Amino acid sequence: MAEPIGLIERAAALLRQSEARPAPPLPVESVAELEPVADPMARADGDKLMLDRTQLASFGIALPSAERSRTAEEFRLVKRNLMTTWIAGDRIGDGRFNRIIMVTSARPGEGKTFVALNLALAFSSERDVKALLVDVDTQVGVRYSALKSILGSHGSTGIVDVLAGTANLDDVLVQTDIENLLILPAGQGGPQVPELFSSSRMTTLLTELTHRFPDRFVLLDTPPCMVSSDAATMAPLVGQIVFVVEAYRTQQDEIEASVGMLNACPRISLLLNKSEQVSAHFGSYRYDYRYPSGESDELHRHKPKPA
Repeated sequence: MAEPIGLIERAAALLRQSEARPAPPLPVESVAELEPVADPMARADGDKLMLDRTQLASFGIALPSAERSRTAEEFRLVKRNLMTTWIAGDRIGDGRFNRIIMVTSARPGEGKTFVALNLALAFSSERDVKALLVDVDTQVGVRYSALKSILGSHGSTGIVDVLAGTANLDDVLVQTDIENLLILPAGQGGPQVPELFSSSRMTTLLTELTHRFPDRFVLLDTPPCMVSSDAATMAPLVGQIVFVVEAYRTQQDEIEASVGMLNACPRISLLLNKSEQVSAHFGSYRYDYRYPSGESDELHRHKPKPA
């Protein structure tokens, strides 16, 4: 198998060979039908999802407010690149579209949920913007949602129920005890999910989120490309994609096939995860997905390999 940095560079060259496509506009007419609703953060009931810091650390999740770690610093760099695209787009009038970011991968277990959550926390540490993390990965059922496993229980209803018309958006949004981080859970999965994500209601919902929360980056934790059609379905609806590649595991043909499925999105960034190499090359940081032993990312990262 090719060395991971070389694999990333070849995949990046493949992206450059494809002519950039203009971002498809989100339907403005649907926005006029939406009634403005107050941000759930302003509710008086005070219900919040209390994030377990020890639990987050056991998954290698870096809280920007905690003591500085390499992981937190690296995600700050990734965040800055994504924000640069948003700022550039805002100058020409489509910045709202660039605030919708999909995080996906080729296969399960490559670290997309780890990346999505760390990015959401990185955005939530900003002074001028906030984060809305949307769990769109319903492939294995809501009981086993990776995001739910990391964050803890945050309700059994979510985006699927909103799209199906059985729940209201305001009733399923979850405010965390991190002031600038809002969660939209997955909800009840089922055989109808692909059709719900490809329906006009999904487009309308994303439009609603960007208008209702003009200061939030919307991050979609989406199923892997090689096991679900959901990522390809939603690619035209997002302004940016972070595609996670696992070092020494993801095959080049899997990257090429996945990129081909996602090419309706105008901007795709490759991020190399779990690399043993230390490099200044953007997207080749060493990100680790989970440490069952409960060790922090710093302890795990510097542990010497057995002879």
